[in-house]
Amino acid sequence: MNERYIGTAEDQRYIRTYLENIRSVDPLEIATIVNPVNLSDSSIQDMVDTGLFWDIVQQCTEECFKQYGVQLHHIESSRYYIAEPPEKTEIGGFYDKHCFGYQYWYHAAFSVALNKGIVSKEVLAVELARGFLHDFFHHSTFRSFRRALRVPATSIEAGKRRVPEIYREQYGVNFRNQDGLSYSSPELTVQSPQAINLNVLMDGAIVLIVAESMKQATRGYPPVTKKLEAEIMKEVFLESFDTVVLPRAHKFFRAVTEPSRLFIEHWGGKDFVARLLQSMMSGELEELKNFFGKQACNPVAWENTFKRSEFNLST
Repeated sequence: MNERYIGTAEDQRYIRTYLENIRSVDPLEIATIVNPVNLSDSSIQDMVDTGLFWDIVQQCTEECFKQYGVQLHHIESSRYYIAEPPEKTEIGGFYDKHCFGYQYWYHAAFSVALNKGIVSKEVLAVELARGFLHDFFHHSTFRSFRRALRVPATSIEAGKRRVPEIYREQYGVNFRNQDGLSYSSPELTVQSPQAINLNVLMDGAIVLIVAESMKQATRGYPPVTKKLEAEIMKEVFLESFDTVVLPRAHKFFRAVTEPSRLFIEHWGGKDFVARLLQSMMSGELEELKNFFGKQACNPVAWENTFKRSEFNLST
């Protein structure tokens, strides 16, 4: 995990202490899913084929290093929580409305597994590995923190309602300032493939990379016969799936995956995504910016495409 604290020595101590304290909290205290079980608990075997799950995770992690030279930093198993869908009729999985995902403040994640009453343990393991790997990428993505410079609270009550006095300034290739303004506008995504919001791009790139690596890791996987299982497997591997059966997955595909795929293909395909991934993990953007500038025949194309005119970082 690549994390940096910015500011004076005093500010850096403040940030480090704050994060250490919040990360000492038991993740169960902030869980929003019912009866979660962490991956280090032996009872997890009742829910998922753990042998298949860990085999996929290991192979995909190795494939990512082989293809992109990127070493993923695993989330501690004791801080990765999984729950079953709260309703017996729900499908569950990566797109479940109760899925909380990775939380960088706590170095913890909260996931919802597929409903083991309607899918096999093997299909559940494949789909859960996809979500686990997705969260690995988020955990491994570079981030920097800065102490916010705020005026004193006007009252005790106002002080109690204050947000934390630190904020995440850089995440991968995107930034935001202490007022919450992002370097790249959410409205850019509608312009794909010419432009895209950088957070959407990073999330979409992770989806594409995970699907690519999982195809290799699950090659030879026995075909499924149930309609629902077949559609789930198609969606995991980014093949055409029944949008009526998986409407939440379709919504994510249209909002994140498809605009990201189009943008990446337009700006250099695998060469672009390799540089993007390396920049996401290192926090260093120069090589990515230079590559993008050459593709656009404009050395300042990155700033012109993504940076809001009103955006400025703290000094």
